[in-house]
Amino acid sequence: MNRSDKVFISIVFILSVALFLSTGKLVETVNADLTQAVVTFKDKEVLRINMNKDEFYTVSGELGDVVVEVKNGKIRVAEEISPLNYCSLQGWVDKTNVPIVCLPNKILIVVEANQAATDEDIIIR
Repeated sequence: MNRSDKVFISIVFILSVALFLSTGKLVETVNADLTQAVVTFKDKEVLRINMNKDEFYTVSGELGDVVVEVKNGKIRVAEEISPLNYCSLQGWVDKTNVPIVCLPNKILIVVEANQAATDEDIIIR
């Protein structure tokens, strides 16, 4: 391995670290203060929750009621009726790319960023 190989490997390493750090910053930007959680039961939306308001919500699931808690911009399943309580064990979620899936109760909770009035990516003038 000569000097140019070492320089090339160093540049690739630096670029990889920079890409990794910038991706984390992008995820934080998407997870801004304007977020909401969408609760679905059997693929039908049953509740839309403002993540900035601390409160408990109750949703009817397949096996019984599921209690959802929102606190400090994070959401979790506080109480549920299921064999192994996987939903409760998942803990707090505040990222848009991490859903809470409760298969025994057929409930899905997804954090979404609020969209503007238009879904346009590019505006041409």
